[in-house]
Amino acid sequence: MNEAGYAVFDAIFTDQDMDALDDALAAFARREGKDLERTVAFLQKIAERDEFVRDFARRPELVEIATGLLGPDVDLYFNQHVRKNPGPQEAFSWHQDDAYGLVDPSPYLTVWIAMTDSTLENGCVWALPGSWKQGLWPHQESSFGLSCHPLDHPDQGRPVEVSRGGVAIFWSLTVHKSGPNRTDLPRKAMIFQYVRPGLRHKVSGMSIRSRLPIARAGLPVSAS
Repeated sequence: MNEAGYAVFDAIFTDQDMDALDDALAAFARREGKDLERTVAFLQKIAERDEFVRDFARRPELVEIATGLLGPDVDLYFNQHVRKNPGPQEAFSWHQDDAYGLVDPSPYLTVWIAMTDSTLENGCVWALPGSWKQGLWPHQESSFGLSCHPLDHPDQGRPVEVSRGGVAIFWSLTVHKSGPNRTDLPRKAMIFQYVRPGLRHKVSGMSIRSRLPIARAGLPVSAS
């Protein structure tokens, strides 16, 4: 992880775990009136409004990963569900998560849970090994998000394929992209971004208050 900037953990969760998470996210989308049938659908800040997803972010398996890399006290900074449905679509541009909002301390940890198998065919994540050690790269607007590395550059990194129930983790400075879904089934993922407490906007120095406590002294925070 500290060399490449990413790692994969297989078989962290069971099929039953993924079915339950899928059901909770579908119910949340219905309550919120969100369309999950768009080519690429996003549900954001779910844990703040859904008890099941909030508790899932505090699962011991995820707390062990997050505290092992960030220290004994961990907060949830951001969370989203991403669903790539079959159909014509672009690749998501090469980017660093930090480019969408500079924070301190950085880097923080992105935990990417594969709710379905994530493969080359259905648009898995790709990463540029070691890129996080180079700090924040210059970004510019592209047709699909911010971009810091051309999609036609000779170096297109390495695919990060993850089986259902597995987890990929990235530093927020790791340059990554994802491809289009060329299969007949949706590709689903749940993403939690974990930070050390005391997070601030890097430019203004103002505290970022919209965070959920996840772990203290290495243990999951009790559900409220």
